[in-house]
Amino acid sequence: MSSRISPELTDAQWRSIEPLFHEIRTDGRRRGRPAHHPRLVFEGVLWVLATSSVWSKLPERYPDFRTCHRRFKLWFDAGLVHQAMERLYGEQGLAVCAAMNARMQPWRAPAGRKPRFPVAATLRWPLARPPVERSAD
Repeated sequence: MSSRISPELTDAQWRSIEPLFHEIRTDGRRRGRPAHHPRLVFEGVLWVLATSSVWSKLPERYPDFRTCHRRFKLWFDAGLVHQAMERLYGEQGLAVCAAMNARMQPWRAPAGRKPRFPVAATLRWPLARPPVERSAD
């Protein structure tokens, strides 16, 4: 375990946490843009955690800051960032996670507004809404 948090992971470090980040399907059934490799995204997350910078200042060698931030939020809520930081950096990694948790502000919808895409706690992906049937008046 390293004493300093570095945004660049060695191959051994990545192998130790890779099983945590298995949500990306590689069987070709995905539609849309190809997903960024979780290692690149996690290194972008580590850059933000190590530098205490804002997401929009993420260097170009990492995926887009919106992608990294979106995945960070999913992984942080699921506890994956905590597990990975503990495996990589021990107590220092958990302290960084605690500091980041204190820095994060929960998003609150304006009064009377429901979230646009509800997310199942177990799936972490948007739920499909059943079609609304309208009566013919």
